[in-house]
Amino acid sequence: MKSNKLLYLLLLNFAFCCFKIQAQNEAKIDSLLNMANVAGTNQDKIKAFQKLSLQLVHSGAEIETAKKYADSTVLLSQNDIKAIIYAKYLYAEINQHEGNYTEALEKYRDCLDFYTKLGDSLKVADVLYGIGRTYNYLGEYENNMEIQNRILKIYKKEKKVKEIANSLNSIGVIHSRLGNEMAAISMYEEANKIYDSLHMDMRYAMGLSNIANVHVRNKEYSKAIQLFKKGLTITERLNSDLHTAYILNNLGFTYAEFNKNEEALDYSLRALEFRRSQPQKKSLFHSLDNVGYSYYKLGKYNKALPYYEEALKVAKKLEAKHLLMEVYEHLGILHKAKKNFERAFFYKNLHSQMRDSIYDEEKSKQIAELQTKYETVEKDKEIVLLTKENELQEANAEKEATLRKALIGGLISLVIIGVLLFYMMRQRMKNQRVVAAKNEQISKAKLSEELQTLEMKALRAQMNPHFLFNSLNSINTMILNDENENASRYLSKFSKLVRLLLENSEQPMVSLKDEMDMLETYIQLEAIRFNNKLEYQINIDEHIDQESTMLPSMVMQPFVENAIWHGLLHKDNKGLLTISITEEDNKLHCSIIDNGVGREKSVTLKQEGGLKKKSMGIKITADRLKILTHQNIQDVINIIDLKDENQNAVGTQVNLQIPIA
Repeated sequence: MKSNKLLYLLLLNFAFCCFKIQAQNEAKIDSLLNMANVAGTNQDKIKAFQKLSLQLVHSGAEIETAKKYADSTVLLSQNDIKAIIYAKYLYAEINQHEGNYTEALEKYRDCLDFYTKLGDSLKVADVLYGIGRTYNYLGEYENNMEIQNRILKIYKKEKKVKEIANSLNSIGVIHSRLGNEMAAISMYEEANKIYDSLHMDMRYAMGLSNIANVHVRNKEYSKAIQLFKKGLTITERLNSDLHTAYILNNLGFTYAEFNKNEEALDYSLRALEFRRSQPQKKSLFHSLDNVGYSYYKLGKYNKALPYYEEALKVAKKLEAKHLLMEVYEHLGILHKAKKNFERAFFYKNLHSQMRDSIYDEEKSKQIAELQTKYETVEKDKEIVLLTKENELQEANAEKEATLRKALIGGLISLVIIGVLLFYMMRQRMKNQRVVAAKNEQISKAKLSEELQTLEMKALRAQMNPHFLFNSLNSINTMILNDENENASRYLSKFSKLVRLLLENSEQPMVSLKDEMDMLETYIQLEAIRFNNKLEYQINIDEHIDQESTMLPSMVMQPFVENAIWHGLLHKDNKGLLTISITEEDNKLHCSIIDNGVGREKSVTLKQEGGLKKKSMGIKITADRLKILTHQNIQDVINIIDLKDENQNAVGTQVNLQIPIA
């Protein structure tokens, strides 16, 4: 229910160093306008317009106005090449903000070439940061990592201590997105040492939150909570409501993941109290959703509902499809828990529609990004060729006296370039063939997985009619024999079993609690059918969380059915069925023991009775477990014939290893 919450925490934390920008933008823009109005020379006006344009772009306020100020710098610059190049940098920033990444990269590279030749390393770092940010938007994190390391090298050379810390923090975020958690923590801790030495307490507190979020992802909740609380002490001391609300919300989420629901509710409510008076509506949505989730986990469904409904209003106002999809899902789950199945179906339907809409948009975006990446590669090739031509022209201009040598050098260069291009084309074609082969393998693997899923659904579909036929036949027999009380009890249990089957029919995984509820109902049905000729015991390790432990549905039922029909019902006296469940190595170890007649006698009795029908339940379940575990059947199903000291059969024991999530 909260799977996408962690991603929200991670992405939001990277932007937190800029939290105060929105509150300061108007004052800063007004100050820059003042500066432009009082500027006496063109040079002063250019500087003011440059700063205004950049401020407007970074604030995301008025992009068209930012363009006009950039245009003004060009008009005023005349032959000032530095001002013209900086205007190109402004246009690159504007292109990036508008999502025109190919054009942005082209302009950034022109600026990078100019500032590199000029030897202005800090301007080079600024341009590189823009290129890295563009790569980030394109999802090219490895390229961004290379850029960020170049920036870090510049700042270390220039001894820009604060910028070094910021750069380390950026590299840590990229490591997080690439799944390199230990490297991310190392970068965050190194950055935090600098922030601490500079007494930049707020940056230090946010650095602690960065590290804490990595621990949350690794499910190291105690470590995460300790770091969040340390950061909270700092933000409260500095009276920063915005940062305090952020950390409180993180604590609420972490406690919820830790299944400490009272603490989760307390911190989520405290965060919500701050955020109601703050302008960030997306943050308000997540606080409302967190409070609703905390009440839901506490079983206080009526208290959860108004928070989810308010979160829905906020998401609609923001027109944020991902938030709408999330709250639709949560409302559907809540109404299902409240037994309001009509509303549950309504919100489930809305969730599906929104998910499909987002999927279509994301596919279109991916296609556009692929096109952009392709165009970027082509532009890079064009830039390489143009650079070579320029270098050749400069060489010819500088060495007119040695024209013959220059021509020979040019021919040699062209031959080398030709050979290199030929080699590159061959390598590219080879790589394309490898990629095509890999894609074909992936497609086949995905198809195989889908076929396996369909096979499991088909197998499960075969099992349900088997239940229905036997149960309806028993009800009919009881009614014909005037066993009205037994028929009524049986029908009540039967209806419960059918409801449980329907609820779990579309779910590949169910909770252990639901599975055992269904299994116990089935055993009770069989006990009624056979005049209480059997007793049963169910022992589940108290350390297992039955609500959150998920397993494939109906994997134990066929073995229980087999124990009853072929073991216990052939006994003259009352039989005992014992089911024991423990957890080890992320698997459930299930033992099903009956004190019946044993497998050998059961086979003999079946032959004497003329029974030829083969039970499909065991085979179906074996096939399912083979697909789910990718293991041999003997590794997950072990059947033991129980005998006394005289080697007489005293029952059967079935041991199962069931994969869980």
